[in-house]
Amino acid sequence: MTKTVYLITGPSGSGKTCLAGHLASQGYQTIDADSTPGLCFFVNKNNKPVPRPANTDAAWWQTHNYVWELDRLAKLINSLEPTNQPVFLCGNAGNIHKAWDLFTTVFYLDIPTDIIQQRIAAGNHDHNFGQGVDEKAQLIRWIEPFKEQMLKLGAVSIDASRPVPVIAKDIANRTKNKA
Repeated sequence: MTKTVYLITGPSGSGKTCLAGHLASQGYQTIDADSTPGLCFFVNKNNKPVPRPANTDAAWWQTHNYVWELDRLAKLINSLEPTNQPVFLCGNAGNIHKAWDLFTTVFYLDIPTDIIQQRIAAGNHDHNFGQGVDEKAQLIRWIEPFKEQMLKLGAVSIDASRPVPVIAKDIANRTKNKA
C-alpha cells in the first residue's frame, strides 16, 4: 500500500469545498484545509499570526496573507494511513508553493471569473471570503497571477465550470496509475 496525497486548489468560489464533500461521499479520504483546526491562519507582513478583522479592505490585504502552518500540514499528511486510494487535500494558501513537494500532483480548478462572481454573490458557500466589496476586488485581482503561479509550478489545470460529479470523476481518473 502507498500513500498518495493530491492537492486540489483554486481561487475562492472555484469549488474546492464542494469537491471535498463529493469526493468524500464517493469513499475517498478528503481533507478540507479551511476546516482543519490550526492548519490555516492569517499573518501580517512580518509573518506573525493575526486575527482577521470583520471588514477587511484593500489596504489590509496588501499587508496580510492566508497561510498554512506547514509543520502541521506535514504532520497531518504523515499521520495518514497508507491506502490503495488517493487522499485529497482541498484548499489554498499564500504559501502553497512551500508545501508543493508534499503532494503527488496538484490540481488547479480553473474557472471563469464571471462564474466565481456569481457563486460569491449567491453566498451559498461554506467560506465567506469575497463577500466584502474590497474582498471581491481582491479576489478578481488575485485570480490570474495565482493561476499563472500554479501552472508554472506544474499544476494540472482542471475545467471547474463543469458539474461537481464530472470534475470529481475527472480528477479521480487522473490519479489512477499513481497510487
